[in-house]
Amino acid sequence: MSNDRSARHGHETRSPPAGRSSAEPTVLYVDGDEGRRETETTRLAAALDPVAVRAAESGAALGESLAAADCVVSRYELPDTDGIALSERVRDRAPGLPFVLAVGDGSERLASEATAAGVTDYVPVDGIPSERLVDRVAAALAERRRLSTRDGIENAVEHAADAILLTDIEGTIEYVNPAFEELTGFSRSEAVGRTPRILKSGAQDEGYYQELWATILDGNVWEEEVVNETKSGEEYVAHQTIAPVTDADGELEQFVGIQRDVTRRCLLEEQIERSAETLERLYAEVADETTDLQSKIESLLDIGATHLDYPLGYLTRIDDDTQRIIAAVGDHDAIQPGATDPIERTYCRRTVTSDEPTIVSDAPREGWADDPAFEHFGLRCYVGARIVINGEVFGTLCFGGEEPREELVLEAQQSTVKTLATWLGSELERHRYEARLERQNTQLERFASVASHDLRNPLNVASGHLEMARETGADEHFEAVAENHDRMATIIDDVLTLARQGTFVETTEPVSLQSIATECWEGVETEGAELVVDGETTIQADAGKLRHVFENLFRNALEHGTTADTDHAGEGLTVTVGPTDGGFYVADDGPGIPPADREHVFDHGYSGSDGTGFGLAIVDSIADAHGWSVHVTESRSGGARFEFVVDGTGHADGDSPTAATIEWLRSSLDEL
Repeated sequence: MSNDRSARHGHETRSPPAGRSSAEPTVLYVDGDEGRRETETTRLAAALDPVAVRAAESGAALGESLAAADCVVSRYELPDTDGIALSERVRDRAPGLPFVLAVGDGSERLASEATAAGVTDYVPVDGIPSERLVDRVAAALAERRRLSTRDGIENAVEHAADAILLTDIEGTIEYVNPAFEELTGFSRSEAVGRTPRILKSGAQDEGYYQELWATILDGNVWEEEVVNETKSGEEYVAHQTIAPVTDADGELEQFVGIQRDVTRRCLLEEQIERSAETLERLYAEVADETTDLQSKIESLLDIGATHLDYPLGYLTRIDDDTQRIIAAVGDHDAIQPGATDPIERTYCRRTVTSDEPTIVSDAPREGWADDPAFEHFGLRCYVGARIVINGEVFGTLCFGGEEPREELVLEAQQSTVKTLATWLGSELERHRYEARLERQNTQLERFASVASHDLRNPLNVASGHLEMARETGADEHFEAVAENHDRMATIIDDVLTLARQGTFVETTEPVSLQSIATECWEGVETEGAELVVDGETTIQADAGKLRHVFENLFRNALEHGTTADTDHAGEGLTVTVGPTDGGFYVADDGPGIPPADREHVFDHGYSGSDGTGFGLAIVDSIADAHGWSVHVTESRSGGARFEFVVDGTGHADGDSPTAATIEWLRSSLDEL
């Protein structure tokens, strides 16, 4: 018997020989002749030692002795019947019990009748136990032991959990248990009479088979791991043991093959190794603190997808009811940076609600066939873990593919993906902290500049007029002092607004563009100007901070929007607010902003009139705090037009889509 190996772990150990039965075999000798019965019983016992021979004068005298008998030897001539009739009675009471018929005067007719009756052996004798009779009884007892041993083995393995097969010494299958049928797909009738090569373990060289046969024929055990095929062609990994089976005398009778399915164990071992490689490679790639966030994210997705064996890996941002793909690796039309989907048609809707990663090994089989997520993305396997920053769900880290995977594989990967998501959350939090610290430092520098320059000028002017007032007592000097004090108060208010409003957005809500624009317009002295809201949309924003955006833009338009038919600022001016594909705009029909000045209008201290120069800087800072971009251009009527991109796609020319996405990620961290 042989099975082709794919991985040899085998050790060779001596198989202990089968031991003798603790009870002596028993032979029943039936003979109506008392003298002959006693003589031949004694002679048979001596010749067959250590066999116990018991005598009976007739078939009726056998009684309950048959239950303990291993063989019946009977003369043909009996007082109450003949040997052939007795053999039939014995068969009825003890099927399989060997029956040897001894005849004094044999004939072909009698031999034919005996054979037809199913006696084990027919032996002519001359009145004394011949060597031939002894040999036939010994052979019958040996066969009895062999069959008993085989039946015992089969009974023992019939309900075994491992797949077991028995072969003859030539390697032909004689028996397989139900576990073998279940594992391989071959029924008992299909396997018996064939060899283990039906499992297609793969071709081996002649040296392999010579070593295998030499091992088991020498009474040793052969062990290895093999990759077999089931009847349907599906591969499985089996730990296989092949051992010899001997009779009571130590003679080789059969081989037993035991196969334990270790496919799942091998898959688990492989995934553990892959997980370790993933974490080691990730550490080596991104441990350098100088590596930028974009590179770390790309490395994490690439390493995770490669080592965990997925064609796709992606990072998402979950915002209310929307999933946005921030970064991705792999070729999939619906999984690309910047793509958005309602969360109800994504796999991540389950991921964000669970502390443990979500796994899907075969979506259609697990009830996803009619699910919007499967219909849209078509991923049959998926594993995803949520990313949490400061106790709030930021998004998810996911891997998947369009082919099913073993559930055990995904279960083994859960802890690795969770570790990657936790690490990524820490990196995003650190980046958020560093970005906030950098902004705060920049803000402090700006405030210091304001304190040293913007406030110093009116303070110097006020001090000069105060000195003149002391010398002359003229009222105009006191009025100048008061005006400069008012200007300093205005600057201080704007600086405080910039500090409080243009930092970070903690929470957002849906805000009506029409409602907030109208509300802010009513809170500004419009001096005869008109507001037009051209269309309606909803913006996800901090409503309080957004009010400062509109109020400052409206004041800026009114201060600079002198029209051709009046010298009064703002009079006759029309300010228009409306939605765009990616956000909204605020435009006017005033004189506009010269192209050369447009890139500077958001700088602190920039002012085209007597303003503080902080109004548009406040607008820019609040937009930046939301993760938006804002730029100024020319309106249709030639005035100023401020355009806001709120969906993360508005970035400076030359930025790559990936860089733009990561920049949006950087700013969107402020929303937590």
